[in-house]
Amino acid sequence: MPAVVADSSPLVYLTRLGRFELLRILHREVLIPPAVWREVGIEGQHLAEGQALARACAESWVRVLTPGAAPLPPDWELEQLDAGEREAIVLALELSALLVIDERDGRAVATRLGLRLTGTLGLLVEAKNRALIPSLRIELNRLLVETNFRCAESLLQKALLEVGEISPN
Repeated sequence: MPAVVADSSPLVYLTRLGRFELLRILHREVLIPPAVWREVGIEGQHLAEGQALARACAESWVRVLTPGAAPLPPDWELEQLDAGEREAIVLALELSALLVIDERDGRAVATRLGLRLTGTLGLLVEAKNRALIPSLRIELNRLLVETNFRCAESLLQKALLEVGEISPN
């Protein structure tokens, strides 16, 4: 199974939905860079997502891995991202890993660099397709109401269509 590298926001959103375990079921092992650990596991240790991440690390299905020192060509857009996004992209590049990231600018840089990527929405679609959740629509409604997750309506409709929860026009 190829490596999976996660940025902070999918960890947070899945935890807030009570669906953090989907990462383990879908990918068995998840790698995070130190900046993501600092952001979620240390600075957020008093929050549910920090506690979930700490448990996952203690159970060894999430591992913190520092990106190597392989030089990357200068990239202005990559440098503008926050540390967690930047380190997650660099680690995914080094490992030829699937990157789990939500933030639009980070996704744009990762796509330009040729990475395969998914995000919270993609994980939920995969979970629905594998019958791990009963309804994508319910999870999306919760995601939009209970968190600050934002996504284009067209992407939400495409996801619902993909899992058969709406019909094509």
